[in-house]
Amino acid sequence: MLVEAGMLSQQQLETALQELRQTSPPMRLGVFLISRGYVQEPQLIQLLSEQLNVERYHSEKYPLDPSLKDAFSEDAARVHECVPLRKRGHVLWVGCLDPSDLVALDNVTETTRQDVEPVICTREELNTLHKALYGTDREAALPSPLGLSVMDGLEDETFQDAEAEREAEESRLSVDAQAGMAAQAPVVQLVNRILAAAMHAKASDVHIMPEKQRISLRFRIDGVLHEMAPPPKSMHLALVSRLKLLSNMDISVSRIPQDGRFSFHTKEREISVRASALPTIHGEKLVLRILDQTAKALTMEELGLRSAEKTKIDRSLQKSWGMLLATGPTGSGKTTLLYSLLQQVATRDINVVTLEDPVEYQLAGVAQVQLNRRAGMTFASGLRAILRQDPDVIMVGEIRDQETAQIAIESALTGHKVLSTLHTNDAPGAVTRFAEMGVEPYLIASTLLLAVAQRLMRRICPDCKEAYVADPQLLKVLGVRLTRPDPHFYRAKGCPACSDSGYKGRVGVYEVLEVDPQVQQLILRGASSGEIKKACLEAGTLRTLRMDAARKVLEGMTSFEEFLRVGAS
Repeated sequence: MLVEAGMLSQQQLETALQELRQTSPPMRLGVFLISRGYVQEPQLIQLLSEQLNVERYHSEKYPLDPSLKDAFSEDAARVHECVPLRKRGHVLWVGCLDPSDLVALDNVTETTRQDVEPVICTREELNTLHKALYGTDREAALPSPLGLSVMDGLEDETFQDAEAEREAEESRLSVDAQAGMAAQAPVVQLVNRILAAAMHAKASDVHIMPEKQRISLRFRIDGVLHEMAPPPKSMHLALVSRLKLLSNMDISVSRIPQDGRFSFHTKEREISVRASALPTIHGEKLVLRILDQTAKALTMEELGLRSAEKTKIDRSLQKSWGMLLATGPTGSGKTTLLYSLLQQVATRDINVVTLEDPVEYQLAGVAQVQLNRRAGMTFASGLRAILRQDPDVIMVGEIRDQETAQIAIESALTGHKVLSTLHTNDAPGAVTRFAEMGVEPYLIASTLLLAVAQRLMRRICPDCKEAYVADPQLLKVLGVRLTRPDPHFYRAKGCPACSDSGYKGRVGVYEVLEVDPQVQQLILRGASSGEIKKACLEAGTLRTLRMDAARKVLEGMTSFEEFLRVGAS
């Protein structure tokens, strides 16, 4: 009909169809043609009106009727993309974008107990009607700083309004009912859209938290949580049920925390998702940790390590035995650093085995073992099994208890190279953490080669960053000696390339402690982490996290605001 009406050439149609097949997430042809500028929306709406024999909306014929505000809820209007226009007897005329969405129209019919007659309108007309009737913009009511919405284009919604959902929860829906809700096509589509949006935004975590009147949907991007446009509150129970089923959690249990995991594929990428459910006063909160298992491990240069620190690490890697530790809080990039080290040492003439929870990246030529606590495969038991596999290099995802620490130390002592992570605030803290676990000082001194503490700071977007003269007071906060007058800082402005955030990607900040004879003597003496740090600073063998972060501010990699936010000590 578009071609016959002269709105579109046959060549344009064939090109559009070819492009549409490669579009992710999938789009309807009409929406795609409008987004690419092939046709204008009013033209397409008029054509659909004729094709479907559905009345076209005109404001003169359907003046705004405020009394229709209660015909159905604002949530239902947003989900089903429709607005009540006129009511006569048992007939309700509704303005909508897609009159062919029979499931949505049937749901409105069931909710209102009226015979529904669709009236087709443009997106702009629907937004205007929605704002006039409900007082909020249909699309802008819940803005997203990244311009992403998991609800864009979502079709075939079959959900109850918020009041009906509360009644359902109060009556304690059966497991079968929850499973049925989770299997509905709209719920599956919504979960897929959330995951696709998270992948598009390069988010590391997705937070889905119920509040009193709404759902909070947030993505952690470059270490910072961003509020996204969420689905209506009425969809929370079905959304949680779907994600719990995917993660092999028990959907009949909602009052105790649960953990699970699942995987999905997108094009040539395999994505692993770790899910955690936590009961709150308004319902279950879900957090999804997204891990791209086919992502390439970064090199040490890409991580942001300076040449002096890299030299220390290379020196330790060249030794055939001993222990190297990556330390820092959760989410500081410890595992990414270990993968970078593994990538450097893993060659075909040595046997490299890892024990991880979960396997985050897949490395060629490396035997990677997934932890399975339910089957009895813990870090300690898995490490014992690995030692019977004739390993040269062992990577243990985390040392968190005395038993694992003792086995790891003994492995390093008997000729193996051991790489692992530890939760400490700085590099010297690794020594005292081992001591707290009951490891003897002489064992620590004789096996520990290197400890690397790290944090992650957001990089300033190179396309929009601007320089300004640093304030003398701010320079004092940095605490570094200046080598040139009038130093400059850089600030983030925001542009389309960085989604107006001002930042794009992250850079590591490092503190590398090499266990030389001086440090060994301090360990044997039972010195504290503070004493070890002070001695290394006086000897000039340690650059602290704060010093490295300050230097990267002055070099324009990141901003002074990021320096304060991360608070590297």
